[in-house]
Amino acid sequence: MALVSPAAPYSLRSGNGISDTWWKAGRIVTKTTGEQTGGSFSQIESIDPQGTATPMHLHRNEEESFLVLEGELSLIVGEEQIDLSEGDFALVPRDTPHAYLVRSDRARMLVTFSPAGFENAFIDLGVAVAESPEPPVETVIPSAEEMSRAFAPYGCEILGPPPTL
Repeated sequence: MALVSPAAPYSLRSGNGISDTWWKAGRIVTKTTGEQTGGSFSQIESIDPQGTATPMHLHRNEEESFLVLEGELSLIVGEEQIDLSEGDFALVPRDTPHAYLVRSDRARMLVTFSPAGFENAFIDLGVAVAESPEPPVETVIPSAEEMSRAFAPYGCEILGPPPTL
């Protein structure tokens, strides 16, 4: 697969993103997409309250890495639990079942997908912060079937429910 280098340097000021969406009980700020990186990677900042968790899932198209900026979370990779805190990093290879669970009051992490593409799920399926400046009052978690249908076009397979505290 031939990747194209970006044509120009790219930067954002603190607190800004290409897209800013409410996602689950938290917020996703898209920092870069495949458009800025020639498709080589994308990066999001995920800001989640305690108890936020992803369903057990895997990515068919990309690796996913996590750099914890604030807080603590458990990353479940297959049958292994990896506890991460501020400054810790983890990489999940494609086709590897995984989920995370926020253990602290809040967690903030930089998540990278390589190659780019999966960031579009958050942009397409999230609720734009500009349209709803306050977080949704009630977090509605779709059924496993609905989630599977929504994520399938992005090469993401939902395997099971999210972990709990």
